[in-house]
Amino acid sequence: MPRAQIDDNGTCIYYEDTGVPHGSVTYPTIVITHGALINSGMSITIFERMLPYASKYGLRIITMNNRGYHGSTPYTEEELAHLASPDVEVQAHGVRRLGQETAQFLAYVCQTLRIPVATGEGAKKEGGLVLVAWSMYGTVAVSILGDPRTMGSDLTATLAPYLRTVVFLDSPSATFGVFPDIGRGTPFGDPTIPNERKSDVFIDWVSAYHTSPPDGVPITAESLHEYYTVLPRTPTLRTLSPEDYQRVIELGDCVRLTGLIVATDEKIHHKYAHCAFSDAGAVLPDVNILYLAAAQAPWASMWGAKVAEELIGEAADQGKKKRKATFLRLKGANHLVQWDEPERLVRLLAESCNDSL
Repeated sequence: MPRAQIDDNGTCIYYEDTGVPHGSVTYPTIVITHGALINSGMSITIFERMLPYASKYGLRIITMNNRGYHGSTPYTEEELAHLASPDVEVQAHGVRRLGQETAQFLAYVCQTLRIPVATGEGAKKEGGLVLVAWSMYGTVAVSILGDPRTMGSDLTATLAPYLRTVVFLDSPSATFGVFPDIGRGTPFGDPTIPNERKSDVFIDWVSAYHTSPPDGVPITAESLHEYYTVLPRTPTLRTLSPEDYQRVIELGDCVRLTGLIVATDEKIHHKYAHCAFSDAGAVLPDVNILYLAAAQAPWASMWGAKVAEELIGEAADQGKKKRKATFLRLKGANHLVQWDEPERLVRLLAESCNDSL
């Protein structure tokens, strides 16, 4: 069971690794972090269908389990208390810890696994590292790029020769500190759903196929009211065998952890998101952003895509540098595109490394 020790306190992260692609010495490395309640490893990973395509597209793919999930170090009560603190600055410290731990794992990948550094420019760029933050754990990505205190000078210097791109894979709007009041909620926030059923309803909701407003129709409360429905197709996570489902889905303490992250002050995430997109000079200015939006994801991800497009389109603050960012909508894809269309996602990541999107 591969585990990376990421600090001097013995904190460990569980990971899976496809290894060096055959015949390549300048391959890009893709590190993927999972979303809420759905892990990245332990015999099966929600990204496992992507892994056989890694070598075909010249990639090394590494999936990681965040702290609090199988194989990785649990959080202490004191650490969780930071996220629940009434003091916003203490909460922000807790959010930065999430990003710092991911950055520490990236440093482990660079230094201990000895991946190639990034070289060249544009379509001729080779090697280096891409972070893919799926779903709610886009929170770690905005923390990394949105506040220089998350990594500090040492981690920043370590990652600078390697990190090329941060990919937000279908993040909900809460990632960016936006909780729209549009008459819709999520299963965990729905008072009509009994507590003992919320997790089950969430699994169906998050992995179903949903209809979105047609091309050219903006995402608004009105357009979602008119066009948004759940399609009569088995939710992706319900297609897993009972054994695989038990290994991939983590409830219990992970529900609590997710709730604490979501409940942190929205101003923290809003500030980090703005800085990540509009103040590139503050943290790793040469790192680009790629936003992949699944067109048939739940409404919260549709709204996340709307917010991301707005962040990409807004002007940089005076005297600041706008970060290079690309937005791509994945037609026909739901929130679990990595399971239902694994080669499509691997190919897109490879194309992003080749600057050919």
